[in-house]
Amino acid sequence: MSDKLITTVGIGLAAASAGMLARKTLQKSWEKVTNEPAPKDKGSENTDLQEAVTWAVVSGIGAGAARMAVQYALDKRNSKRSEERRVGKECRSRWS
Repeated sequence: MSDKLITTVGIGLAAASAGMLARKTLQKSWEKVTNEPAPKDKGSENTDLQEAVTWAVVSGIGAGAARMAVQYALDKRNSKRSEERRVGKECRSRWS
């Protein structure tokens, strides 16, 4: 496999993991604040619409922000490394 594919898959896995961790953290926080379990994906008889929508917005934004932050940090790190490699190759070719 190419290095670029491995890097892309790694960034995707890291971002997905961050999203799942953020969602679990938000779920525990929700339960602590409301003293009720977080609403599930399927409609529940015990959950009213306002509570379900609030949970969907909070968990979606939290998980999305976590995924985006991890992906941004890893992309930035990889682009910096690519620039260092490019500059290193230019320097080596000048002195060869």
